[in-house]
Amino acid sequence: MRIFVVAAVALTASAVAFADSFTPVRLAIAVAPVARLGKPLPVAVAVSADAGVLDNRFGPLRVAVRLAPSECGATFETTRGAVLLNKRLSPQPLTGMAYYAVARGAGRPHVYGPASVCVYLEEQGDNRVWAHDEATLVDVSRSCTRAAARYDRTRKRRDRRAARRACGAGVAL
Repeated sequence: MRIFVVAAVALTASAVAFADSFTPVRLAIAVAPVARLGKPLPVAVAVSADAGVLDNRFGPLRVAVRLAPSECGATFETTRGAVLLNKRLSPQPLTGMAYYAVARGAGRPHVYGPASVCVYLEEQGDNRVWAHDEATLVDVSRSCTRAAARYDRTRKRRDRRAARRACGAGVAL
């Protein structure tokens, strides 16, 4: 009896762990952790899905990304903030096949401070959300914006070093 209970607990624990790690649609976001106010912030979103997961859709899929100064909404349309990307995926998923695509874009942050990168994989037409991610943060930095603007004006080596220290390697100067 004791062996049966231990086996049942172990089986239940492994089933729960497996269920928690199962993600049929995955989003991978590439964006710089620091941004300049009013300058383009490039973003890339890789979408991957297991075979058959996206089969029961009725319209084309879109990847939409906003830089939200507060929190992400339930959909792209209900989220406030600068639009970084809003594109139809190309190619669209094929029935019964695994899927992978990358969408790229850029937008201009318009508010200083930390912001959430809100990513949505939505079906065009009925706005069904297939996947979303809001774990990535970007700091729209005053010091980065000032240092990079100084470098833009002077083009001196010391100003470039100061801008690189303030902004980090991911920000275009």
